Amino acid sequence: MERKNFNKNVQMHLACAKDGLRPIMACIYFKNGFAYATDGYILARNRIEECSTLQECDIQALDGKMLHANFFRDMLKYDDILISDEGIECHKGDEKAFFYFSQFTKFPDVDKVLQEALNLPAVPMPQTSFDTGLLLKLSKALYGFDKCTATFKGTNNPIVFDSIEDCGSIGIMIPYKS
Repeated sequence: MERKNFNKNVQMHLACAKDGLRPIMACIYFKNGFAYATDGYILARNRIEECSTLQECDIQALDGKMLHANFFRDMLKYDDILISDEGIECHKGDEKAFFYFSQFTKFPDVDKVLQEALNLPAVPMPQTSFDTGLLLKLSKALYGFDKCTATFKGTNNPIVFDSIEDCGSIGIMIPYKS
């Protein structure tokens, strides 16, 4: 039986906030065929059709929904998922679980944040500092990021990471301020 779920290696939950202060950012957001995760320092966007084996009807059923990062992490352990209006039913052999979608109604405008970062001109950077732990989380949260291009947008502006594989995955990271 073919796995019908997200790719186990795309750990988007790692890009979510875990501080308890920003509960909306503790969710994966699904919109227009993409999955988004952010903690305010990093932002990961993956094209769902690239990082899962879901059919188009499943991808459309996810549109506008949010799933808590812990539920997403646990969902990856299952072989097969079914998407309903209330949440995601998961199966692995005889084992079942159901993860409800979040009741939050407004996720940060991640498309605007990404577009603003992409619109900034690239600049030569003789030196910049960043948190390697955040970079590791971002790389694990993005599909097809074995090789990527990093575009530096200037001091105190985001660093944009784009997959060389042209799979729709993109990430941004805020530079470290000392």
